[in-house]
Amino acid sequence: MDPLAIIADELKRRDRERWLTCLYAAAPARPGLVALFALDAELAHVVATTTEPMLGEIRLAWWRDRLTELDSAPAPAQPLLQALQQRALPRLSGADLATLEDRWLGLLDGEIVPQSHIDGGAQLFVLAARLLGGDVREAAMLGQAWMQGVAVPGRTSVLLRPLRALAALSARDAARRAAGQPPEQPGSAARQWLMLKVVALGR
Repeated sequence: MDPLAIIADELKRRDRERWLTCLYAAAPARPGLVALFALDAELAHVVATTTEPMLGEIRLAWWRDRLTELDSAPAPAQPLLQALQQRALPRLSGADLATLEDRWLGLLDGEIVPQSHIDGGAQLFVLAARLLGGDVREAAMLGQAWMQGVAVPGRTSVLLRPLRALAALSARDAARRAAGQPPEQPGSAARQWLMLKVVALGR
């Protein structure tokens, strides 16, 4: 089975809205974006399923080392690593991908979200922009907004509108929390409509 199909199914199960974001991306960039978001979802899964911080560090370090090795050796028989090497490289390097470890490492020590996790969200969007062919500074701003749940001013360039859709969902969630409203079902019709509107209008 195609490694990309395997990880796309896993991404759809773990984070339907990021999977939908990939569908809105330009066709040539879609496979790489699926692989990138699937990697971030996998690292999040490592943190979520780790009860001992030291064990979590070991598991994240395994991913960091395997990602770095993609620059110099064929990927092992692991679908995500194979998909990343086939679809995300050479626009990104294994060393680039390995930087995402820092995004999740700080969450192993407690419930307080460290600045490294927020900055790592911006880095994730920068890597996504390189796959999409968009402006990395614009992507970093969108990534910060996504992590902080704040509205993005102005209009976003066409290539990066799928990323703005994620930022818009995050701002919507923050507004609902501030109003004391319950969280929405991920991938609901209302949320998909918001994504579609942002992708169409850029704001």
